[in-house]
Amino acid sequence: ERHARLVVEVEGRWRERYGRDLEALRGALEPVVGDGTLASSALAEAVAPPPGTWRAKRETPQILPHYPLVLHRGGYPDGS
Repeated sequence: ERHARLVVEVEGRWRERYGRDLEALRGALEPVVGDGTLASSALAEAVAPPPGTWRAKRETPQILPHYPLVLHRGGYPDGS
């Protein structure tokens, strides 16, 4: 509940500060994320586990992760 209020509050401040730029960014990102469900998102393929792995044996989530994990296994933009 508090989290939802904070999101609305922060978005309101960003809207005041960044205006049209924020709306343009949001418009560009909404098709990628969809409505927040995995089925509606273009990111679904990216979070699908490879066949034959332990993750493939687990139930597929129906929503996108709210807080994607940063794993210390490389893949950073600087190449590390």
